[in-house]
Amino acid sequence: MTRPPFNSNLARVIVREIPENLRLVSWMNVLSAIATATLLWLVQAATEATQNDGQPGLRLVLMYVVTITLFGISHNVTLVTASHDAERLIHGFRLRLFDAVRRSDLVTVEKIGRAALNGVLVQDTQALGSILPLLVIGAQQAVMLVFLALYLAWLSPIACVMAFGFAGLAVAVRYARMHGFRKQLMETVAAEADVFDGLTDMLRGFKEVRMSRTRADALTQAIGKASARACSVNIATKTQWGRNFSLIEVMFYTLIGLMVFVVPLLTTDFHTVAVPVTTAALFIVGPVSTVSFVTPMLTQAEMSLANIEAMEKRLREAAGPAVTEAEAEAQQEGGFDNPTTIALSGARFAYRDARDNPIFSVGPLDASFHAGEITFITGGNGSGKSTMLRLLTGLMPLDEGALQVDGRPVPPAAMQQWRDNISAIFSDYHLSRRLYGVGPVTDADAAPLLKRLEMQDKVSIDEGCFSTTSLSTGQRKRLALVVARLEDKKVIVLDEWAADQDPHFRKIFYEELLPELRAMGKIVICVTHDDRWFHLADRAYHMNEGRLEKMDHAAPNHASAY
Repeated sequence: MTRPPFNSNLARVIVREIPENLRLVSWMNVLSAIATATLLWLVQAATEATQNDGQPGLRLVLMYVVTITLFGISHNVTLVTASHDAERLIHGFRLRLFDAVRRSDLVTVEKIGRAALNGVLVQDTQALGSILPLLVIGAQQAVMLVFLALYLAWLSPIACVMAFGFAGLAVAVRYARMHGFRKQLMETVAAEADVFDGLTDMLRGFKEVRMSRTRADALTQAIGKASARACSVNIATKTQWGRNFSLIEVMFYTLIGLMVFVVPLLTTDFHTVAVPVTTAALFIVGPVSTVSFVTPMLTQAEMSLANIEAMEKRLREAAGPAVTEAEAEAQQEGGFDNPTTIALSGARFAYRDARDNPIFSVGPLDASFHAGEITFITGGNGSGKSTMLRLLTGLMPLDEGALQVDGRPVPPAAMQQWRDNISAIFSDYHLSRRLYGVGPVTDADAAPLLKRLEMQDKVSIDEGCFSTTSLSTGQRKRLALVVARLEDKKVIVLDEWAADQDPHFRKIFYEELLPELRAMGKIVICVTHDDRWFHLADRAYHMNEGRLEKMDHAAPNHASAY
């Protein structure tokens, strides 16, 4: 069942996502606030009893113990429950975002970019997770202020009005000053990001940095400038924070002065409640400080939630309506379990800029690929070979034309069902250490393949994981081919796989591995520049500036059985 998209209102999201504990937290907040007000009254009663009788008495002691126990329990339940619920809430957000990412199309994900996705998936979710418990604390303190206000009003209405009027002014001042503070925080994040980018360039390009003193000096200087800027912004931010904090502290001590020096001038009977009123005012300082600190965080939480909501909406709109496996099978009766022919017919696709203007297009593309055959695709860099593979594998939607399997068009709803029949090793293939989705695999299962690819002395498989992936690019591509063989899918796509192999293994790839795949009845599609082995292909195509041409070459047809 598809869950509804995020609601931009934080309160409604909390009510919807964690309703089972909301009532518990609310009642614990009230109980904690009542306990705090009761403790204040007991302190005052004990003080008066000590002044009058020399000791507070056992009854007050027992009441204090019971009250502080209730406070501790309710406060602990509130914080622990809020922390647990916050983590579960963030966990739910992440799962929904992960699901939106995996269902989105490649074009959208590439347009958004890794940095933006990481910002939402990591930073915004972490920020929301850390802020939510603080908001619960702020709500708890706000409830406490209500009961303290009632107690203070019972003691002295004038003192209550003055105290909470002044406290409201303090919160308003802090909130107003937070606008500039938030701007400085954003500048801090940007400055730290520049430092991180520089460090990433140094660490990932360490060999290139070491190869040139000029490059190393320039990069170090750039990192130094970014760090100096971050230092300057951080100093300004912390200075502003210090000033805000000091101002609030001064205002609270001013409040105490008002209680002691001004309120007595406004009432004739203040001397009878001077001590309890002053004590209550001191009790108010903490909750008001907390509320004034937490209130601006509501804006930050809403911003993070809005970022998450906008990202999910963008990803889901790109993916289109969610389609269940049963619906996909119904739309593509028979499935693609044993395809014998793949065809692109009049296929077109265009990359577009932010204004939806085409910047590079491919097509029309007309090609066919058959079981038990090796098909080579050639072409220069930027000719559109990788784009064609993405269209063929259903990673990007066609603007025009059709992708057909065994003569039947593949509808968008069945595209994932089609992709499930393909093992693809793209030129920028990412090799995961764990063999996700391959099924239970032991070292014994993979040993023949590792040996065939001359990796048996470098890597083993234990509990579904490679022992290491810290290998050369060519060796990682060999492990990727091991994964593809273990998946044993009907279609195998190899995007310049041999480009990273040494001459010895390149020869093995073309003269042994590809023929083995053909003999297994696979549909083998191989992007290559190695014209030395073109004669081994059953058919070949050439990409040139987005156009596909069939190459006029005659290789023996090994597919008669298919």
